[in-house]
Amino acid sequence: MPTLAAIAQVPDDLVAAAVALCLDAAALPVLLGALDLDLPARLARGPASLDWLAAEQADRVSDVALEMLLELGCGFGLFAVRDRRYELTVLARTFFLENSPLRLLGLVDRHRRYVDAIAALPAALRETKRADRRVWSQAADASAQADYFRARAAFNEASRDYFRDTASLLARAHCRRDLQAHRIVCDVGAGPAAFAAILKSAAPHLQVHAAEVTYKDPAYLAATADDLHAADLDVALHAVNVLHEPLPPEIDLLTANRLFSGLDRSGAEGWAARLHGALAPGGTLALVDFFATGDPAHDRSLAALVAQWMAWNRHELQRVPLTDPSDDRHAWGWNPPWRCDELARLLARVGFHDIRTRSVVPPFALVEARK
Repeated sequence: MPTLAAIAQVPDDLVAAAVALCLDAAALPVLLGALDLDLPARLARGPASLDWLAAEQADRVSDVALEMLLELGCGFGLFAVRDRRYELTVLARTFFLENSPLRLLGLVDRHRRYVDAIAALPAALRETKRADRRVWSQAADASAQADYFRARAAFNEASRDYFRDTASLLARAHCRRDLQAHRIVCDVGAGPAAFAAILKSAAPHLQVHAAEVTYKDPAYLAATADDLHAADLDVALHAVNVLHEPLPPEIDLLTANRLFSGLDRSGAEGWAARLHGALAPGGTLALVDFFATGDPAHDRSLAALVAQWMAWNRHELQRVPLTDPSDDRHAWGWNPPWRCDELARLLARVGFHDIRTRSVVPPFALVEARK
């Protein structure tokens, strides 16, 4: 798990370049091809010529295909050539090795599914229905919500590496924060608690709580607790449905990452009110999510991601059509990305003030407010 200090040391443009590779429909297959051939791990041991690499890979890829992969990898910033030998770039060493300081292999693997799915985007643009997010609102029955999240338990466990590896991107929003000014932190929708673990490691005095409905699954809860124990980090895990069950008292920093991107406009105000009610007076709410900021470069990154989501949804529904009424994919569909200014107005309506927004790592942005 990277420390917050290590996360802060990596330049913004380098992090942005790594995430952009995963969103680039041409670059991602090149990165995946290199990883499938273990080329980054091989070149981490030292530079090698094309002939040398071709001899090592003779039973896996042709010489021509390997040369093409390496040259395209150079163009996309993964490799460099010096004295006719290929070597890893700082970009590849920082993000795409098992022992990289800010490993993003979980993000790469999550985006692997979009490579084949992107061909379904034209059909998605013609035929996608509006998303049904009623189960995420206060109006939904608690038992229906329990059924929904129970159906997603396997998906959440399969996504553990993605959530763990991308926690460093979320934590980047807090590199400038004076954590010594806080006492009790709670992360809502904490998943495998990797983000909460980064905050606890950075500020051991903090009482850190991780709230996640999937902790109601004993296996998921046990795996998360084991990870924290292995890291020797004391993070309290709460198996709660935040819409219907209370959070710990006296929270002065409340974080919710990748939460509002799953909410539609009708259910979001209820969530905002719940978060406002959970904070101590003067406390801070920090939301890091896939928000549009109005900056063209940031919003292009967000559009690329959302387009891939829509393509993948369409691809999956064509591959395995809906037949089971309890299939959670019935909720899939178009839900417009939130804009920072739009969300700021919503937070103001429920009582938040001093609302600030900024891009963190495209397509992630921070919306922060005080109670």
